[in-house]
Amino acid sequence: MILLTGITGKTGGATAEALLNRNMPIRAIARDKEKAAPWAARGVEIVEGDLSDSALVESAMEGCDQAVLILPNGLEQEALELAFVDSAVKSGIRHFVKLSSPEAVKGTTSPIPLVHIAVEDTIRASGMNYTLVRPHFFMQNLINYGAAAKETGQISLPMGAGNVAPTDCKDTGEFIAEIIAGGEKHYGQSYDISGPELLDFNQIAAVFGDVLGKEVVYVDADPKAYKEILRPFQTSDWHSDAVMVLFKEIADKTTPGHVNDTFEKIVGHPPTSFKEFLQANL
Repeated sequence: MILLTGITGKTGGATAEALLNRNMPIRAIARDKEKAAPWAARGVEIVEGDLSDSALVESAMEGCDQAVLILPNGLEQEALELAFVDSAVKSGIRHFVKLSSPEAVKGTTSPIPLVHIAVEDTIRASGMNYTLVRPHFFMQNLINYGAAAKETGQISLPMGAGNVAPTDCKDTGEFIAEIIAGGEKHYGQSYDISGPELLDFNQIAAVFGDVLGKEVVYVDADPKAYKEILRPFQTSDWHSDAVMVLFKEIADKTTPGHVNDTFEKIVGHPPTSFKEFLQANL
């Protein structure tokens, strides 16, 4: 049995889909049982509760030999993930998989990568068999700009001349399922994965235009003004501030995108291109 967190989110849902396609049994912790009901209808065992409840987490781990930790970025993320790791150690989880980030590199001062570093270090020191999966910038972060691209012929973000290697959440879920299926050969590994292309935001705008059949251009946004636009859509001021730090590091190329072939080597087929993603989702 596999214990999964984040099933009602994009990456957690993609992971659940990929695991179910392999007929792997899943138990998932979800705060909102109604939101998770479609997964229950497909045979996923849903445990209603919050990861802050260690007794509930340890109870959910009973009978599970593998665990996949996927949480959204946020103020409480580090504490929740560290507590989940502690529960997994106590429960004797055989294989622990964590969704992390390629920006989690020693020396960073960026809040979100620092959370991942702290949790990664704890996992490595825990004695558990583990695999870290670290996808690059999610394509899903860009899909919300499709409406503006259609209406105004523009997409606007504070990314300067920075670039990313956009990755589809669906591919990340498929990759995690492959890691779970592969077992021992993936123990102790940290995998950075990316989409098939390195794109700056002028090129991203051009792909929007190609798919929409109209000219779309990139407009570099003022970071301060953009943060105020972003703030209402984030879980806290900490979150919006942290996202803006990441965007700044993309813009000034402190954390440039990197394309690799890890996905294709492990899964056996190429990852989704940004154009393919937009064609399927716009």
